[in-house]
Amino acid sequence: MNPIRPIYSSLLYAACPLAMLYLLKRARKQPEYKQHWSERFGLASYPKPKSLRVRIMIHAVSVGETRATETLVEAILKKWPQVDIIYTHMTPTGREVGEKIARRYGDRITQSYLPYDTPFAVKRFLQQVRPSLIIMIETEVWPNLTFYAKKKGIPLILANARLSERSLKKGKKVRALIKPAMQRLDITLAQSEADAERLREAGCDPVVVLGNLKFDFTPNLPQLRTAIELRKLLQRPLVLFASTREGEEERFVKLIEKQEKDGSGPKPLWLIVPRHPQRFEQVRKLIEDHGLTVAKRSNLRDWRTVFGANGPQVILGDSMGEMNFYYALADVAVMGGSFGPYGSQSVIEPCGIGVPLIVGPSIFNFQTAIEEGKNEGALLQVKDEDDAMRAVEELLEDKAKREALSKQALLFSEKKRGATKKTMAVIDEILSGGEGDEE
Repeated sequence: MNPIRPIYSSLLYAACPLAMLYLLKRARKQPEYKQHWSERFGLASYPKPKSLRVRIMIHAVSVGETRATETLVEAILKKWPQVDIIYTHMTPTGREVGEKIARRYGDRITQSYLPYDTPFAVKRFLQQVRPSLIIMIETEVWPNLTFYAKKKGIPLILANARLSERSLKKGKKVRALIKPAMQRLDITLAQSEADAERLREAGCDPVVVLGNLKFDFTPNLPQLRTAIELRKLLQRPLVLFASTREGEEERFVKLIEKQEKDGSGPKPLWLIVPRHPQRFEQVRKLIEDHGLTVAKRSNLRDWRTVFGANGPQVILGDSMGEMNFYYALADVAVMGGSFGPYGSQSVIEPCGIGVPLIVGPSIFNFQTAIEEGKNEGALLQVKDEDDAMRAVEELLEDKAKREALSKQALLFSEKKRGATKKTMAVIDEILSGGEGDEE
């Protein structure tokens, strides 16, 4: 018996009061963290499966992971009428995105927070939820969840799996705990060969490379149509800072302020969309403190005036679920998360919509997609914020280069599609006991 997991479990029990304090702290900025506490600690009445239905549990931690599952969920429910899904999450924003997906399918999708990984909570959760298959998305492998699922004979898939070099190094520090958890997986479906190599080193076996589910997304057509119509009103180019993180906005706002004062020629309209909604007001104040005029997306009614030459200098994108709209609105986009220690936000949506994209130096979360995209001329990578602003200026002055980037981004995205179909074949084989479809 491996003594590490019981020690880990004891530490988790001891940390439960700290987890409560953490939730209270997060709730100051995001009140949703006060909700559903009983689910997090294994005390809830979890959604039970409908009679005569096979249940698949999909664990998607937050927004990005949940959106990655959208096409997979649709494919599962379309192919197997007898299957229902329980979505589990760890963040309120992930749960909110999951709820929007769930509404399309009536009672066939239920939701819950995945409880913290204590033996009591995990055992109670599995006893009530009774999944026939557990699919974990990207990096979420929990020692007790995998242990008790394996004990109950529940197959475990790590889908759309990725593992950065940084995460691998961290995992090696607790290898005695993490490696057995990885070894309990029935199969790991990696995004790339580089991810597969690191996942095998971490203990996963077997590992197969199927690509990235996120490339199979379908853009929100109403949002795209709205953006195309509104672009007709633009009297100046629009530059988007997408999904920005703490520290990035301040550096870019300073550069915007400088350019507004010193730059020559027509000034762009700057659109800043923070990654986390709890920071919307903080970023608005930051913009105003630098002497820039700002309009909030949530208050916009007269787009013609806002897009006019005398409109505000900055728009604050204080809305959720509209990134497709923002990307389609922009002449150039700068990717947030890539100019701080965050590893970048996903470049897949903007490439799939065809916006000319600039990415910073920090890319460890999406390294494969970004490097492949850069090699195929689908995006630009720069070394810092000053370099990004120079690239913005060059792209705004060179329409042919913008159009070439846009075309290559769309071609790159189309080339990378297909992970959903391959993942479905693996799920089918597991659900049918090894006798999957021939195709």
